[in-house]
Amino acid sequence: MNDKALTKIEPQPLAVAAAAPSVGEMLQAVIAKGVTGESVAAVEQLVNLYERMEAKNAEKAFNVAFNQLQQQIPIITATSVIPNRGKYERFEDIMRVVGPLLVRNGFSVSFSMDFKENRILETCHLRHIGGHSQSNSFAVRSGGKADSDTQADCKAATTAKRNALLNALNISIQQDCLNEEQDPRMEGGTITEAQAFELERRVALTHSDHQKFLAFAGAKTYTEIATSKYPILDQFLSKKERQT
Repeated sequence: MNDKALTKIEPQPLAVAAAAPSVGEMLQAVIAKGVTGESVAAVEQLVNLYERMEAKNAEKAFNVAFNQLQQQIPIITATSVIPNRGKYERFEDIMRVVGPLLVRNGFSVSFSMDFKENRILETCHLRHIGGHSQSNSFAVRSGGKADSDTQADCKAATTAKRNALLNALNISIQQDCLNEEQDPRMEGGTITEAQAFELERRVALTHSDHQKFLAFAGAKTYTEIATSKYPILDQFLSKKERQT
């Protein structure tokens, strides 16, 4: 056995990279140096940087919450009868289902109305507590032979408001159709082959995951995507395209 004493090696602390200063710390450093023309310009740049970071974080929080919301919103079964046509779901009945889910995930909705080219335009504003918001509009022709002008406008506004909400939240309505051969699963059917091809092409161009995109769309293939879901998918890809 070797009696030579072993040298004790003391553990050395790991080198830790210094954290980058926050925007607030950089701002305090600029102020501490005194107010000059250069420092004012630096402060403006820091404020702009801070605002961009806040907007990006708010959008990220919005997307995470919206993804959770999509998993919770069920396919709603229509209950209101349309004589000789089938059934549909009224705006207030839809809100009765999705209202609590919106609150649970930090969302709120509001609406604004406009009138353009003899159409009632309703815009649904979807806001998140993190500060980010999105808007979706739907237009309906005004007027009706069997109604007064006021009644026709109210009906058009309600229809536009309902459809703006459906598109903004990607809601599917299951209808009790009179024609048993008609697929009642999705209101409005599925997108066209041209739309399916275009969505698939844009997903590839933005380097998005095809399986995750289809799961978000609630379909197994692009041709099975519901028409009611096309606006939100198009909006999602438009954002990805601006980022690439």
